[in-house]
Amino acid sequence: MKMGTSFTSIENARKNLETEITGWDFEKSKNNLEKTWNKILGRIDVEGGTSDDSVKFYTALYHSLLHPRLYSDVNGEFPGFGGDSTIHQAKGFNYYCDFSNWDIFRAQMPLLSLIAPNEYLDMVKSLIEKAEQGEWLPIFPMWNSYTSAMIGDHSCAVIQDAAMKGFDFDLEKAWFYMRKNAFESPKKDRDYFDGKGRRALTSYLEYGYIPLEDPVYGAFHNREQVSRTLEYAYNDWNVAQIAQKLGKTDDYNILMARSRNYANVFDPSKGWVCGRFANGTFTDEFVANEHMPYITEGTPKHYTWFVPHDVDGLMELMGGKEKFHQELNLMIDNREYWHGNEPSHQIPYLFNYAGDWQKTQQTVKNILLTEYGTGPGGLSGNDDAGQMSAWFVFGAMGFYPVCPGSIEYQLSSPVFYKITLHLDKKYYPGKKFIFETEPGNN
Repeated sequence: MKMGTSFTSIENARKNLETEITGWDFEKSKNNLEKTWNKILGRIDVEGGTSDDSVKFYTALYHSLLHPRLYSDVNGEFPGFGGDSTIHQAKGFNYYCDFSNWDIFRAQMPLLSLIAPNEYLDMVKSLIEKAEQGEWLPIFPMWNSYTSAMIGDHSCAVIQDAAMKGFDFDLEKAWFYMRKNAFESPKKDRDYFDGKGRRALTSYLEYGYIPLEDPVYGAFHNREQVSRTLEYAYNDWNVAQIAQKLGKTDDYNILMARSRNYANVFDPSKGWVCGRFANGTFTDEFVANEHMPYITEGTPKHYTWFVPHDVDGLMELMGGKEKFHQELNLMIDNREYWHGNEPSHQIPYLFNYAGDWQKTQQTVKNILLTEYGTGPGGLSGNDDAGQMSAWFVFGAMGFYPVCPGSIEYQLSSPVFYKITLHLDKKYYPGKKFIFETEPGNN
């Protein structure tokens, strides 16, 4: 049996099948599939390391390439986004869906920008296409629909990272919808409940943070006001960089000022982020190492470190570089770090900002060894559309995008003594990028 699928019509399902599986030779189809995956996985070659290291690396790379997924047919047709029942035509690109953006903006999408740039660019164009059809840039688009599933506004992070890396798409169009998300809320309740726009933006704009009195209605995750404030501050920085690139000076200045809103939920008396009331006082409902209702899938300690766009500013808030370094060490040494969920993923690399490169290397290597395996339970948490696996790929290669959109990577040290990235010359004229260390010293 062989099967073709389509989201548009039976006729297109037949066309997809005829294009993708032309004959009735099972072994040939199987061999073609193996060749396809070997070619894709071969975009990164590794030398050295143990057998388990290689198995974990290529398994992680495979997982990193499964989502977002192709949604358009071989003739470019796809169903409209967000309740639009019209059949649309993707012209000059393939249309993708299912963007687990709260997870994948961190490492999975930056990884695709290096090893699958054609598909990555189509994904960015797909996000803008969705915005055009639904009139709002989607935040966490699933099932070809808007959702209010997770927090933040990380389509902005994905698009801004692509723009800063020089990928060619309609930036003015993208800016229109990014700015709309940053400054406006839907006027119709139905649109808001469908997942259009940032949750609790009205409060965020009024106070510079989301106060505890705002229950954050119309969201899959209610409350979680502090985490939302931190993530919106980063997203404001994302949108500000596009404003600067396009010469929108007034918007740039407003957004950059808002990008420091993370400081508004930092309680100096506690030394960590904490829920804050509309009158400016902080709540006494606080345990640094326990889940609090104003934090998303973590603890105040975990989320305090989510200021990827202004680590120096966070250092100053915490009392300077020495205090910052001390608290980082305590978190790792006391085993308070939690790799099984995304809010912590940049933390091991923050030692670099305090000048402690060795601790970054030691911490990353330990996570690669203890949080990933080759058997059942080989991932320490939900892979979340490839983010958990992409973290391993970057960690094993010895660098990581702590702040997507900054065009910077933080170094650790590779698991292998030689790593070669075979790059698409259309996007990367150098064709190859090689990491090399002396065998035995990595």
